[in-house]
Amino acid sequence: MISDTLKKDISNRSFWEQRTTSLLLPSNNVKRTEPLSKLHKLDKTNVVTAIMGQRRCGKSIVARQYIELLWNEKIPARNILYVNFFLRPLAELKKEALFNNAVAWWFETQVAPGQPSYLILDEVQELENWDENIASIFEDPMLPCRIIVTGSNSKMLSEELAHSLGGRYTTLQIFPFSFDEFCRYKQLPSTLNNFETYLNTGGMPEVINTPDTEQRTTLISDIINSTVKHDIIARYNPSNPKLLHDLVDYCRTAFAQELSIPKIAKDILKNLPEQQSTSLLNEYLGYMADVFFVYLPQTYSYRTRDILKRGVNKIYLGDLCLADYPENTQKGRLLENFVFIQLLRKGYQVQRYFAYKNRNLEIDFWAQKKDSTMLIQVCWQLGDLQENSPLWEREFGNLQHTKLDVNKYVVSMDENIQSPYRTIEHLNVLQFVGMLG
Repeated sequence: MISDTLKKDISNRSFWEQRTTSLLLPSNNVKRTEPLSKLHKLDKTNVVTAIMGQRRCGKSIVARQYIELLWNEKIPARNILYVNFFLRPLAELKKEALFNNAVAWWFETQVAPGQPSYLILDEVQELENWDENIASIFEDPMLPCRIIVTGSNSKMLSEELAHSLGGRYTTLQIFPFSFDEFCRYKQLPSTLNNFETYLNTGGMPEVINTPDTEQRTTLISDIINSTVKHDIIARYNPSNPKLLHDLVDYCRTAFAQELSIPKIAKDILKNLPEQQSTSLLNEYLGYMADVFFVYLPQTYSYRTRDILKRGVNKIYLGDLCLADYPENTQKGRLLENFVFIQLLRKGYQVQRYFAYKNRNLEIDFWAQKKDSTMLIQVCWQLGDLQENSPLWEREFGNLQHTKLDVNKYVVSMDENIQSPYRTIEHLNVLQFVGMLG
């Protein structure tokens, strides 16, 4: 049984009594139309949906906006049980026995028969034996409800759901605000000046909404510390937490640069034996990737041994607000990080590209989705061809020399650049964003 107090708290936190937008969304928020559309398309599938993404990227907002969408489709409010396990009044529900009693009470006494019902669990990893409980509800014919869960650890959600549910789950990754969402959130036009502001601000909604520089720095520090403490250390219990913190700081400054494990070890490790340092760095980078703090794309090549030699090639940050660099420098790396995340956001598989014909012939991105394949070079500004001919040769020439029959693009901040090659197109970054849709 559950107490009357807990029943009231569940009712309030599931918005059963007051179906108002103000309860769901902070003021001046923006509809996350793209993930909501994807989530809605999954509504007819008989699978558990796991919404994944880094801490503070907006997973809870998407879940709540989805509740509003269901209301608009005339789903009764009490047919939607929403539990955010981070809310103190609902802390008791982390205990699996009480949670299961609450779900049974909801379905037996609140759900309108003959209508779809939805169980939406925010930060599901806080629930005891969460994967087994989700699998039990999913399998129970007496609890026929659509199940949606959110969490901040891709490996935890995918591996444990795969173990409990086999192939009967799907994942939906939520990213921080795109440039378009940033502009809608700030009520700004889509211009290059505003794009530069976005590059320096990132897409974390809370960070964007904090105008004071000192407060914004503090908030970013809090996001990083809570990610390390709650999403990595609490789950993985790493043997060397100081090394983990040092590696986090290192990645914030070394993003979108050529890297290798030996180089990282040389820069931040002084006393550990090489074999031990290599093992720990690979392990800790894996943890950081699991929680979407960084991405570690592989290198695409026709020579497998070229891929194996490289290990860590480049590290990209999950959001640009995490970047730590001297003001007014490293703009090209910010743009490259943006392009990488934008490709992921649009569903592309993204790798680095290494042409076996010439060991110096490297291209920033090989991106593939269904029947679409692209090679992409990213450069902050190309400038004049005559004055910057080596730069033009590196950006356009590398693409030309690959001889692959795929779409090839050079993306930069420049406007009105004419490509010197018929088979290669130059795109201003805003044109690139528009092309991806």
